[in-house]
Amino acid sequence: MSQPEGRNLAGSLVPDLIATATLRFPDKAAVIHGASTLTFAQVSDRASRLHGALDDRDIGEGRRVAFIAMNDLEFLEIRVGAQRARTILVPLNYRLSEAELHSIVEDADVDLLIVGRGLEELGPKMPSPLVWYLGEEGSYEAALAAATPRPVPPGYAPEDICHISYTSGTTARPKGVMLSNRSIHFGTMAMGHELGSHPDTVFLQCTPLFHIGSQVGYSCSYFGGTLTQIQFDVDSFLEVLDRDRATHTQLVPAMVQMVLDRWGDRPVSSLQRVLYGAAPMPPSLLRQAIDTWGCEFVNGYGSTESTGISFLTPADHDPEHAPELLASVGRSSFLETSRLADENDDDVAQGEIGEVLARGAALMSGYWRNPEATEEALRGGWMHTGDLAYRDEQGYLYLVDRRNDKIVTGGENVFPSEIEHVLATLPGVHEAAVIGVPDRIWGEAVTAIIVPRAGATLTEAEVIAHCRASLAGYKVPKNIRFDAEDLPRTPTGKLLRRELRKGWPAVA
Repeated sequence: MSQPEGRNLAGSLVPDLIATATLRFPDKAAVIHGASTLTFAQVSDRASRLHGALDDRDIGEGRRVAFIAMNDLEFLEIRVGAQRARTILVPLNYRLSEAELHSIVEDADVDLLIVGRGLEELGPKMPSPLVWYLGEEGSYEAALAAATPRPVPPGYAPEDICHISYTSGTTARPKGVMLSNRSIHFGTMAMGHELGSHPDTVFLQCTPLFHIGSQVGYSCSYFGGTLTQIQFDVDSFLEVLDRDRATHTQLVPAMVQMVLDRWGDRPVSSLQRVLYGAAPMPPSLLRQAIDTWGCEFVNGYGSTESTGISFLTPADHDPEHAPELLASVGRSSFLETSRLADENDDDVAQGEIGEVLARGAALMSGYWRNPEATEEALRGGWMHTGDLAYRDEQGYLYLVDRRNDKIVTGGENVFPSEIEHVLATLPGVHEAAVIGVPDRIWGEAVTAIIVPRAGATLTEAEVIAHCRASLAGYKVPKNIRFDAEDLPRTPTGKLLRRELRKGWPAVA
Protein backbone atom coordinates (compact mmCIF):
# COMPACT_ATOMS: atom_id res chain seq x y z
CA MET A 1 0.00 0.00 0.00
CA SER A 2 1.49 3.31 -1.02
CA GLN A 3 1.78 6.06 1.53
CA PRO A 4 0.07 9.36 0.70
CA GLU A 5 2.57 12.09 -0.04
CA GLY A 6 3.29 14.33 2.91
CA ARG A 7 1.71 12.06 5.50
CA ASN A 8 3.81 10.49 8.24
CA LEU A 9 2.06 7.33 9.40
CA ALA A 10 4.85 6.00 11.61
CA GLY A 11 3.56 5.09 15.04
CA SER A 12 0.04 6.32 14.37
CA LEU A 13 -1.68 3.41 12.62
CA VAL A 14 -4.74 1.64 13.99
CA PRO A 15 -5.51 -2.03 13.19
CA ASP A 16 -8.60 -3.46 11.53
CA LEU A 17 -11.17 -5.53 13.40
CA ILE A 18 -9.52 -8.93 12.92
CA ALA A 19 -5.81 -8.25 12.31
CA THR A 20 -4.64 -9.30 15.78
CA ALA A 21 -7.19 -12.08 16.24
CA THR A 22 -6.14 -13.65 12.91
CA LEU A 23 -2.52 -13.78 14.04
CA ARG A 24 -3.40 -15.25 17.42
CA PHE A 25 -6.35 -17.52 16.57
CA PRO A 26 -6.26 -18.26 12.80
CA ASP A 27 -8.22 -21.53 13.03
CA LYS A 28 -10.80 -20.31 15.54
CA ALA A 29 -14.40 -19.73 14.43
CA ALA A 30 -14.87 -16.04 13.72
CA VAL A 31 -18.41 -16.07 12.28
CA ILE A 32 -21.21 -18.63 12.47
CA HIS A 33 -24.36 -18.20 10.39
CA GLY A 34 -26.76 -21.11 10.28
CA ALA A 35 -24.77 -24.14 9.16
CA SER A 36 -21.86 -22.05 7.84
CA THR A 37 -18.71 -21.16 9.76
CA LEU A 38 -15.69 -19.06 8.79
CA THR A 39 -12.45 -19.06 10.77
CA PHE A 40 -10.45 -15.88 11.33
CA ALA A 41 -7.96 -17.02 8.66
CA GLN A 42 -10.79 -17.57 6.18
CA VAL A 43 -12.41 -14.21 6.92
CA SER A 44 -9.03 -12.50 6.53
CA ASP A 45 -8.34 -14.24 3.22
CA ARG A 46 -11.76 -13.33 1.84
CA ALA A 47 -11.34 -9.72 3.04
CA SER A 48 -7.97 -9.55 1.25
CA ARG A 49 -9.58 -10.97 -1.90
CA LEU A 50 -12.23 -8.28 -1.69
CA HIS A 51 -9.42 -5.75 -1.35
CA GLY A 52 -7.93 -7.18 -4.54
CA ALA A 53 -11.27 -7.17 -6.37
CA LEU A 54 -11.77 -3.51 -5.49
CA ASP A 55 -8.23 -2.62 -6.57
CA ASP A 56 -8.79 -4.36 -9.91
CA ARG A 57 -11.70 -2.00 -10.55
CA ASP A 58 -9.94 1.14 -9.34
CA ILE A 59 -12.26 1.39 -6.35
CA GLY A 60 -9.75 2.65 -3.85
CA GLU A 61 -9.04 5.39 -1.35
CA GLY A 62 -12.07 7.46 -0.44
CA ARG A 63 -14.46 5.72 -2.87
CA ARG A 64 -17.77 4.55 -1.43
CA VAL A 65 -18.88 0.91 -1.23
CA ALA A 66 -22.50 0.50 -0.15
CA PHE A 67 -23.76 -2.73 1.36
CA ILE A 68 -27.37 -3.75 1.95
CA ALA A 69 -28.02 -7.10 3.62
CA MET A 70 -29.58 -8.76 6.57
CA ASN A 71 -27.21 -10.30 9.11
CA ASP A 72 -25.49 -12.34 6.39
CA LEU A 73 -22.29 -14.36 6.82
CA GLU A 74 -20.20 -11.94 4.75
CA PHE A 75 -20.78 -8.81 6.85
CA LEU A 76 -17.48 -8.98 8.74
CA GLU A 77 -15.29 -9.72 5.71
CA ILE A 78 -16.87 -6.89 3.72
CA ARG A 79 -16.32 -4.46 6.55
CA VAL A 80 -12.67 -5.50 6.88
CA GLY A 81 -12.03 -5.76 3.13
CA ALA A 82 -13.44 -2.30 2.46
CA GLN A 83 -11.17 -0.86 5.14
CA ARG A 84 -8.12 -2.68 3.77
CA ALA A 85 -8.80 -1.15 0.36
CA ARG A 86 -9.09 2.25 2.09
CA THR A 87 -12.58 2.74 0.71
CA ILE A 88 -15.52 4.06 2.71
CA LEU A 89 -18.16 1.48 3.63
CA VAL A 90 -21.80 2.65 3.60
CA PRO A 91 -24.04 0.06 5.34
CA LEU A 92 -27.70 0.49 4.36
CA ASN A 93 -30.84 -0.13 6.38
CA TYR A 94 -32.72 -2.83 4.48
CA ARG A 95 -35.98 -1.81 6.18
CA LEU A 96 -36.09 1.56 4.45
CA SER A 97 -38.36 2.13 1.48
CA GLU A 98 -36.99 1.91 -2.05
CA ALA A 99 -37.22 5.69 -2.38
CA GLU A 100 -35.30 6.25 0.89
CA LEU A 101 -32.56 3.82 -0.12
CA HIS A 102 -32.30 5.41 -3.56
CA SER A 103 -31.84 8.81 -1.93
CA ILE A 104 -29.07 7.56 0.36
CA VAL A 105 -27.18 5.71 -2.39
CA GLU A 106 -27.39 8.83 -4.52
CA ASP A 107 -26.29 11.09 -1.65
CA ALA A 108 -23.29 8.84 -0.87
CA ASP A 109 -22.35 8.74 -4.57
CA VAL A 110 -21.39 5.07 -4.35
CA ASP A 111 -19.14 3.25 -6.80
CA LEU A 112 -20.23 -0.25 -5.81
CA LEU A 113 -23.36 -1.67 -4.20
CA ILE A 114 -23.21 -5.15 -2.62
CA VAL A 115 -26.67 -6.70 -2.22
CA GLY A 116 -27.48 -9.47 0.24
CA ARG A 117 -29.67 -12.53 -0.05
CA GLY A 118 -33.39 -11.91 -0.41
CA LEU A 119 -32.89 -8.28 -1.46
CA GLU A 120 -31.80 -8.87 -5.06
CA GLU A 121 -34.70 -6.93 -6.57
CA LEU A 122 -33.28 -3.71 -5.11
CA GLY A 123 -30.02 -3.90 -7.05
CA PRO A 124 -31.21 -2.69 -10.47
CA LYS A 125 -33.26 0.07 -8.85
CA MET A 126 -30.35 1.79 -7.13
CA PRO A 127 -28.15 4.52 -8.73
CA SER A 128 -24.90 2.54 -8.55
CA PRO A 129 -22.62 1.93 -11.57
CA LEU A 130 -21.66 -1.52 -10.26
CA VAL A 131 -23.74 -4.04 -8.30
CA TRP A 132 -22.59 -7.36 -6.82
CA TYR A 133 -24.89 -9.98 -5.31
CA LEU A 134 -24.14 -12.37 -2.44
CA GLY A 135 -24.75 -16.11 -2.69
CA GLU A 136 -22.83 -19.13 -3.94
CA GLU A 137 -23.49 -18.27 -7.59
CA GLY A 138 -23.51 -14.51 -7.08
CA SER A 139 -21.26 -11.92 -8.71
CA TYR A 140 -19.66 -11.14 -5.33
CA GLU A 141 -18.28 -14.69 -5.07
CA ALA A 142 -17.14 -14.55 -8.69
CA ALA A 143 -15.28 -11.30 -8.04
CA LEU A 144 -13.51 -12.79 -4.99
CA ALA A 145 -12.62 -15.99 -6.82
CA ALA A 146 -11.01 -14.05 -9.68
CA ALA A 147 -9.07 -11.68 -7.43
CA THR A 148 -5.55 -12.00 -6.09
CA PRO A 149 -5.57 -11.38 -2.33
CA ARG A 150 -3.64 -8.27 -1.34
CA PRO A 151 -1.25 -8.21 1.64
CA VAL A 152 -2.82 -7.19 4.92
CA PRO A 153 -1.91 -3.52 5.53
CA PRO A 154 0.11 -2.77 8.69
CA GLY A 155 -2.66 -0.42 9.78
CA TYR A 156 -4.67 2.60 8.77
CA ALA A 157 -4.28 6.34 9.13
CA PRO A 158 -6.44 7.28 12.13
CA GLU A 159 -7.97 10.40 10.59
CA ASP A 160 -9.06 8.77 7.30
CA ILE A 161 -12.81 8.22 6.90
CA CYS A 162 -13.67 4.51 6.62
CA HIS A 163 -17.37 4.44 7.35
CA ILE A 164 -20.50 6.48 6.60
CA SER A 165 -23.44 5.44 8.73
CA TYR A 166 -26.73 7.13 7.96
CA THR A 167 -28.79 8.22 10.94
CA SER A 168 -32.10 6.54 11.62
CA GLY A 169 -33.99 9.71 10.79
CA THR A 170 -36.30 9.67 13.83
CA THR A 171 -36.87 13.41 13.52
CA ALA A 172 -35.51 14.45 10.11
CA ARG A 173 -34.01 13.24 6.86
CA PRO A 174 -31.11 10.82 7.48
CA LYS A 175 -27.64 12.33 7.50
CA GLY A 176 -24.42 10.53 6.62
CA VAL A 177 -22.26 10.29 9.74
CA MET A 178 -18.57 10.12 8.78
CA LEU A 179 -16.54 7.88 11.07
CA SER A 180 -12.76 7.70 10.91
CA ASN A 181 -10.48 4.75 11.52
CA ARG A 182 -9.74 6.35 14.89
CA SER A 183 -13.38 6.64 15.94
CA ILE A 184 -14.18 3.07 14.88
CA HIS A 185 -11.08 1.74 16.65
CA PHE A 186 -11.66 3.53 19.93
CA GLY A 187 -15.42 2.95 19.83
CA THR A 188 -14.77 -0.77 19.45
CA MET A 189 -12.26 -0.73 22.30
CA ALA A 190 -14.73 1.06 24.58
CA MET A 191 -17.50 -1.40 23.75
CA GLY A 192 -15.19 -4.33 24.33
CA HIS A 193 -14.24 -3.00 27.73
CA GLU A 194 -17.84 -2.44 28.84
CA LEU A 195 -19.09 -5.73 27.42
CA GLY A 196 -16.20 -7.68 28.94
CA SER A 197 -15.14 -9.15 25.58
CA HIS A 198 -12.49 -11.89 25.63
CA PRO A 199 -11.27 -14.68 23.30
CA ASP A 200 -13.79 -17.18 24.70
CA THR A 201 -16.72 -14.85 24.07
CA VAL A 202 -19.52 -16.21 21.88
CA PHE A 203 -21.60 -13.20 20.90
CA LEU A 204 -25.16 -13.82 19.72
CA GLN A 205 -25.59 -11.07 17.11
CA CYS A 206 -29.31 -10.48 16.65
CA THR A 207 -29.58 -6.70 16.25
CA PRO A 208 -29.04 -5.33 12.71
CA LEU A 209 -25.39 -5.31 11.64
CA PHE A 210 -25.87 -2.24 9.44
CA HIS A 211 -26.31 -0.15 12.60
CA ILE A 212 -23.44 1.50 14.45
CA GLY A 213 -24.39 -0.68 17.42
CA SER A 214 -22.72 -3.54 15.54
CA GLN A 215 -19.51 -2.34 17.19
CA VAL A 216 -20.71 -4.16 20.29
CA GLY A 217 -20.48 -7.53 18.55
CA TYR A 218 -17.41 -6.56 16.56
CA SER A 219 -15.62 -5.79 19.80
CA CYS A 220 -15.75 -9.54 20.41
CA SER A 221 -14.15 -10.13 17.01
CA TYR A 222 -11.42 -7.65 17.93
CA PHE A 223 -10.54 -9.70 21.01
CA GLY A 224 -10.76 -13.06 19.21
CA GLY A 225 -14.30 -14.06 20.16
CA THR A 226 -16.89 -15.70 17.94
CA LEU A 227 -19.94 -14.05 16.35
CA THR A 228 -22.98 -16.24 15.85
CA GLN A 229 -25.39 -14.26 13.68
CA ILE A 230 -29.16 -14.50 13.26
CA GLN A 231 -32.06 -12.48 11.99
CA PHE A 232 -33.96 -11.94 15.23
CA ASP A 233 -37.01 -13.92 16.15
CA VAL A 234 -37.54 -15.59 19.51
CA ASP A 235 -37.32 -19.17 18.20
CA SER A 236 -34.01 -18.50 16.44
CA PHE A 237 -32.62 -16.69 19.48
CA LEU A 238 -33.41 -19.56 21.84
CA GLU A 239 -32.16 -22.19 19.37
CA VAL A 240 -28.79 -20.52 18.73
CA LEU A 241 -28.36 -19.56 22.39
CA ASP A 242 -28.51 -23.27 23.26
CA ARG A 243 -26.63 -24.57 20.20
CA ASP A 244 -23.63 -22.26 20.42
CA ARG A 245 -23.69 -21.65 24.19
CA ALA A 246 -23.65 -17.90 23.63
CA THR A 247 -22.04 -15.92 26.44
CA HIS A 248 -22.89 -12.35 25.40
CA THR A 249 -25.56 -10.56 23.40
CA GLN A 250 -27.12 -7.18 22.73
CA LEU A 251 -30.87 -6.63 22.95
CA VAL A 252 -33.28 -3.74 22.91
CA PRO A 253 -35.97 -3.78 25.64
CA ALA A 254 -38.70 -5.04 23.29
CA MET A 255 -36.50 -8.07 22.47
CA VAL A 256 -35.87 -8.71 26.17
CA GLN A 257 -39.62 -8.79 26.79
CA MET A 258 -40.28 -11.14 23.86
CA VAL A 259 -37.62 -13.63 24.98
CA LEU A 260 -38.77 -13.54 28.59
CA ASP A 261 -42.37 -14.15 27.52
CA ARG A 262 -41.25 -17.41 25.89
CA TRP A 263 -38.68 -18.50 28.46
CA GLY A 264 -40.99 -20.70 30.50
CA ASP A 265 -39.23 -23.09 32.86
CA ARG A 266 -35.96 -23.19 30.91
CA PRO A 267 -32.85 -23.36 33.15
CA VAL A 268 -30.46 -20.48 33.68
CA SER A 269 -28.77 -19.71 30.36
CA SER A 270 -25.13 -19.68 29.26
CA LEU A 271 -25.29 -15.89 29.02
CA GLN A 272 -22.69 -14.02 31.04
CA ARG A 273 -23.48 -10.44 30.08
CA VAL A 274 -26.20 -8.63 28.11
CA LEU A 275 -25.88 -5.08 26.81
CA TYR A 276 -29.15 -3.25 26.27
CA GLY A 277 -30.06 0.23 25.14
CA ALA A 278 -31.81 2.26 22.36
CA ALA A 279 -34.95 2.70 24.48
CA PRO A 280 -35.70 2.93 28.22
CA MET A 281 -35.90 -0.39 30.05
CA PRO A 282 -38.70 -0.46 32.65
CA PRO A 283 -37.13 -1.39 36.02
CA SER A 284 -39.68 -4.18 36.50
CA LEU A 285 -38.62 -5.77 33.19
CA LEU A 286 -34.95 -5.49 34.13
CA ARG A 287 -35.56 -7.17 37.48
CA GLN A 288 -37.35 -10.04 35.74
CA ALA A 289 -34.50 -10.46 33.24
CA ILE A 290 -31.82 -10.48 35.95
CA ASP A 291 -33.73 -13.06 37.98
CA THR A 292 -34.55 -15.27 35.00
CA TRP A 293 -31.29 -15.35 33.07
CA GLY A 294 -28.86 -15.17 35.98
CA CYS A 295 -26.37 -12.99 34.11
CA GLU A 296 -24.95 -9.48 34.27
CA PHE A 297 -26.42 -6.49 32.46
CA VAL A 298 -24.87 -3.35 30.99
CA ASN A 299 -26.89 -0.35 29.83
CA GLY A 300 -25.19 1.50 26.98
CA TYR A 301 -26.16 4.99 25.88
CA GLY A 302 -24.75 6.60 22.77
CA SER A 303 -25.49 7.69 19.23
CA THR A 304 -24.25 7.14 15.70
CA GLU A 305 -22.25 10.35 16.02
CA SER A 306 -20.61 9.59 19.35
CA THR A 307 -20.83 5.81 19.93
CA GLY A 308 -20.74 5.03 23.67
CA ILE A 309 -21.35 8.12 25.81
CA SER A 310 -22.12 6.43 29.11
CA PHE A 311 -22.62 2.96 30.59
CA LEU A 312 -24.42 1.56 33.59
CA THR A 313 -22.11 -1.22 34.75
CA PRO A 314 -23.07 -4.66 36.10
CA ALA A 315 -22.16 -3.51 39.61
CA ASP A 316 -24.78 -0.78 39.30
CA HIS A 317 -27.56 -3.28 38.49
CA ASP A 318 -28.75 -3.99 42.01
CA PRO A 319 -32.56 -4.14 42.16
CA GLU A 320 -32.55 -4.90 45.88
CA HIS A 321 -30.20 -2.24 47.26
CA ALA A 322 -30.12 0.43 44.53
CA PRO A 323 -33.32 0.14 42.46
CA GLU A 324 -33.21 3.84 41.57
CA LEU A 325 -30.08 3.32 39.47
CA LEU A 326 -31.95 1.04 37.07
CA ALA A 327 -33.52 4.15 35.55
CA SER A 328 -30.05 5.58 34.82
CA VAL A 329 -27.80 5.18 31.77
CA GLY A 330 -24.77 5.26 34.02
CA ARG A 331 -21.66 7.39 34.06
CA SER A 332 -19.33 8.54 31.32
CA SER A 333 -17.44 6.05 29.17
CA PHE A 334 -13.71 5.97 29.88
CA LEU A 335 -13.10 7.15 26.28
CA GLU A 336 -15.72 9.91 26.22
CA THR A 337 -16.70 12.82 28.38
CA SER A 338 -20.09 14.45 28.56
CA ARG A 339 -21.76 17.46 30.10
CA LEU A 340 -25.27 18.91 30.27
CA ALA A 341 -25.92 22.35 28.84
CA ASP A 342 -28.74 24.84 28.40
CA GLU A 343 -29.79 26.51 25.15
CA ASN A 344 -26.76 28.83 25.37
CA ASP A 345 -24.37 25.86 25.82
CA ASP A 346 -23.74 26.86 29.44
CA ASP A 347 -23.53 24.06 31.98
CA VAL A 348 -26.66 23.41 34.00
CA ALA A 349 -26.62 22.75 37.74
CA GLN A 350 -26.69 19.26 39.20
CA GLY A 351 -30.20 17.88 39.02
CA GLU A 352 -31.32 20.29 36.31
CA ILE A 353 -32.30 19.14 32.85
CA GLY A 354 -29.96 19.99 29.98
CA GLU A 355 -28.90 18.72 26.58
CA VAL A 356 -26.26 15.99 26.55
CA LEU A 357 -23.04 17.20 24.92
CA ALA A 358 -20.24 14.71 24.28
CA ARG A 359 -16.73 14.50 22.93
CA GLY A 360 -13.92 11.99 22.83
CA ALA A 361 -11.85 9.69 20.64
CA ALA A 362 -14.87 7.94 19.12
CA LEU A 363 -16.61 11.13 17.96
CA MET A 364 -17.65 11.47 14.32
CA SER A 365 -15.68 13.64 11.89
CA GLY A 366 -18.84 15.32 10.61
CA TYR A 367 -21.80 14.81 8.30
CA TRP A 368 -21.16 13.76 4.71
CA ARG A 369 -21.32 16.75 2.39
CA ASN A 370 -23.28 18.73 4.96
CA PRO A 371 -21.00 21.38 6.50
CA GLU A 372 -23.90 23.39 7.92
CA ALA A 373 -25.26 20.46 9.91
CA THR A 374 -21.71 19.54 10.97
CA GLU A 375 -21.03 23.03 12.29
CA GLU A 376 -24.32 23.09 14.18
CA ALA A 377 -23.87 19.65 15.73
CA LEU A 378 -20.19 20.08 16.68
CA ARG A 379 -20.22 23.71 17.72
CA GLY A 380 -17.69 24.46 20.41
CA GLY A 381 -16.05 21.07 19.84
CA TRP A 382 -18.90 19.17 21.50
CA MET A 383 -21.41 16.84 19.86
CA HIS A 384 -24.91 18.16 20.55
CA THR A 385 -26.96 14.99 20.85
CA GLY A 386 -30.44 16.49 21.11
CA ASP A 387 -31.06 14.28 24.17
CA LEU A 388 -32.25 15.86 27.41
CA ALA A 389 -31.05 14.50 30.75
CA TYR A 390 -30.13 15.34 34.31
CA ARG A 391 -27.26 14.11 36.49
CA ASP A 392 -27.43 13.18 40.16
CA GLU A 393 -24.87 13.93 42.86
CA GLN A 394 -22.97 10.70 42.13
CA GLY A 395 -22.58 11.51 38.44
CA TYR A 396 -25.23 9.12 37.11
CA LEU A 397 -27.02 10.29 33.99
CA TYR A 398 -30.80 10.03 33.63
CA LEU A 399 -32.28 10.53 30.16
CA VAL A 400 -35.50 12.50 30.05
CA ASP A 401 -36.39 12.77 26.37
CA ARG A 402 -35.38 14.02 22.97
CA ARG A 403 -35.25 17.81 22.82
CA ASN A 404 -37.76 17.80 19.96
CA ASP A 405 -40.15 15.45 21.80
CA LYS A 406 -40.76 17.78 24.73
CA ILE A 407 -44.43 18.76 25.07
CA VAL A 408 -45.37 22.29 26.12
CA THR A 409 -48.93 22.27 27.45
CA GLY A 410 -50.40 25.33 29.11
CA GLY A 411 -46.90 26.75 29.54
CA GLU A 412 -45.67 23.63 31.37
CA ASN A 413 -42.91 21.36 30.06
CA VAL A 414 -43.88 17.69 29.90
CA PHE A 415 -41.47 14.89 29.01
CA PRO A 416 -43.17 11.88 27.36
CA SER A 417 -40.87 9.27 28.88
CA GLU A 418 -42.06 10.09 32.42
CA ILE A 419 -45.64 9.35 31.45
CA GLU A 420 -44.65 6.29 29.42
CA HIS A 421 -42.91 4.81 32.48
CA VAL A 422 -46.14 5.21 34.48
CA LEU A 423 -48.25 3.68 31.71
CA ALA A 424 -45.89 0.70 31.50
CA THR A 425 -46.78 -0.23 35.10
CA LEU A 426 -50.50 -0.53 34.32
CA PRO A 427 -51.49 -4.20 34.01
CA GLY A 428 -52.67 -4.96 30.53
CA VAL A 429 -50.35 -2.47 28.76
CA HIS A 430 -48.02 -4.04 26.19
CA GLU A 431 -46.59 -0.78 24.81
CA ALA A 432 -47.29 2.89 25.30
CA ALA A 433 -46.15 6.11 23.66
CA VAL A 434 -46.89 9.72 24.52
CA ILE A 435 -46.88 12.62 22.07
CA GLY A 436 -48.07 16.22 21.94
CA VAL A 437 -50.82 17.09 19.46
CA PRO A 438 -52.05 20.59 18.54
CA ASP A 439 -54.60 22.06 20.91
CA ARG A 440 -56.25 25.50 20.56
CA ILE A 441 -56.41 26.03 24.32
CA TRP A 442 -53.30 24.37 25.72
CA GLY A 443 -50.99 24.68 22.72
CA GLU A 444 -50.29 20.96 22.87
CA ALA A 445 -52.38 18.22 24.43
CA VAL A 446 -50.71 15.26 26.12
CA THR A 447 -51.80 12.23 24.10
CA ALA A 448 -51.21 8.54 24.83
CA ILE A 449 -51.20 5.72 22.30
CA ILE A 450 -51.51 2.35 24.02
CA VAL A 451 -51.13 -1.18 22.67
CA PRO A 452 -52.88 -3.56 25.10
CA ARG A 453 -51.52 -6.99 25.91
CA ALA A 454 -53.19 -9.89 24.14
CA GLY A 455 -56.54 -10.61 25.77
CA ALA A 456 -56.45 -7.52 27.99
CA THR A 457 -59.29 -5.00 28.12
CA LEU A 458 -58.47 -1.41 29.02
CA THR A 459 -60.65 1.67 29.27
CA GLU A 460 -59.83 5.38 29.13
CA ALA A 461 -61.11 5.77 32.67
CA GLU A 462 -58.70 3.11 33.97
CA VAL A 463 -55.76 4.72 32.21
CA ILE A 464 -56.57 8.21 33.47
CA ALA A 465 -57.09 7.01 37.05
CA HIS A 466 -53.78 5.15 36.96
CA CYS A 467 -51.96 8.24 35.72
CA ARG A 468 -53.60 10.59 38.23
CA ALA A 469 -52.27 8.44 41.05
CA SER A 470 -48.66 9.15 40.02
CA LEU A 471 -48.60 12.33 37.92
CA ALA A 472 -49.42 15.99 38.19
CA GLY A 473 -52.74 16.87 36.60
CA TYR A 474 -51.22 18.65 33.59
CA LYS A 475 -49.22 15.50 32.76
CA VAL A 476 -52.25 13.21 32.65
CA PRO A 477 -53.15 12.38 29.02
CA LYS A 478 -56.03 14.39 27.61
CA ASN A 479 -56.38 12.00 24.68
CA ILE A 480 -56.02 8.22 24.68
CA ARG A 481 -55.99 5.93 21.67
CA PHE A 482 -55.84 2.14 21.79
CA ASP A 483 -54.01 0.47 18.89
CA ALA A 484 -53.93 -3.20 17.95
CA GLU A 485 -50.57 -2.99 16.15
CA ASP A 486 -47.16 -2.53 17.74
CA LEU A 487 -45.79 0.99 17.86
CA PRO A 488 -43.58 2.13 14.97
CA ARG A 489 -39.90 1.84 15.76
CA THR A 490 -36.55 1.98 14.03
CA PRO A 491 -34.72 -1.35 13.55
CA THR A 492 -32.80 -0.61 16.75
CA GLY A 493 -35.92 -0.07 18.84
CA LYS A 494 -36.16 3.71 18.93
CA LEU A 495 -39.73 4.94 18.97
CA LEU A 496 -40.79 6.87 15.85
CA ARG A 497 -42.95 9.56 17.41
CA ARG A 498 -43.13 11.47 14.15
CA GLU A 499 -45.05 8.55 12.64
CA LEU A 500 -47.53 8.69 15.51
CA ARG A 501 -48.04 12.43 15.05
CA LYS A 502 -48.93 12.09 11.37
CA GLY A 503 -52.55 12.80 10.59
CA TRP A 504 -53.59 13.49 14.18
CA PRO A 505 -56.40 16.08 14.06
CA ALA A 506 -56.36 19.29 16.06
CA VAL A 507 -58.10 18.99 19.41
CA ALA A 508 -60.81 21.49 20.31
